[in-house]
Amino acid sequence: MAVVTTYKLMKDASQNGYAIPAFNIDNLESAMAVAQVMKETGLPVIVQTIPRTLNYGGIATYPALMTALMADSDVDYALHLDHGNGTELAKKCIDCGFSSVMFDGSTLPFEENIKKTKEVVDLAAPKGISVEGELGTIGGKEEGDTELEANYTKVSEAVEFTEKTNVSTLAIGVGTAHGVYKGTPKINIDRIKEIHSSIETPLVLHGASGLSDETLKACIKAGISKINFATELRQAYTAGIKAGFEKYPDAFDPKIYMPEAVESIKKVLLDKIKVCYNEVKL
Repeated sequence: MAVVTTYKLMKDASQNGYAIPAFNIDNLESAMAVAQVMKETGLPVIVQTIPRTLNYGGIATYPALMTALMADSDVDYALHLDHGNGTELAKKCIDCGFSSVMFDGSTLPFEENIKKTKEVVDLAAPKGISVEGELGTIGGKEEGDTELEANYTKVSEAVEFTEKTNVSTLAIGVGTAHGVYKGTPKINIDRIKEIHSSIETPLVLHGASGLSDETLKACIKAGISKINFATELRQAYTAGIKAGFEKYPDAFDPKIYMPEAVESIKKVLLDKIKVCYNEVKL
């Protein structure tokens, strides 16, 4: 087992016509689910956490969890900071074993986004750590209901942004949103194609929870190399706990009912892996 960068996994995916699924973990059970699925399938994934999760459990906790859970496996994976907010957090994550970090400057003015993203690249690149930038607005937020408003990434700005920042990978706004969709999202597949043909930087799709398999496949075919999943995993975790309580109504030991949550998450993970890896037989 080796912890590799998101760039390595995404470059391989881009060259071979599939996408790497990126799964947000929040706790032991979600980490267990991801680790078990990697071992069972033998397929790499990207394991990621958002700053709010790190504040909740501690930055060093999640790399330690994955290291322990994957110690007896030879499957490579990436450990990624999702939606990072600057160099200070990026440095802490790198020091704790993260192989990739993101700086999300999508709400900043274009030039300021370039400046702050490059600061993170200048910190991480010499250490062999890949950096994901974001350009264009992904609708919604990390948790809760979302509106379908999003600012599509402009092709010309994607070219300038990647040239000036030298980011390893780029998250683009094409109509997706974080959280739970209130309607049917309209994803601009043509914009993905245009950006993909204009830059060599591997592309990331945020806000994929709730998108149909057909839409995800179209995004991959258009040039997406990493797809993020978070909300559906949290929904599965919560549903699994509820099922565990129903199955074992008198249980008070978490080890009795929490395996239901792990299995619930795993079902979603396997579905997403199958789609991202082009209907691989599992």
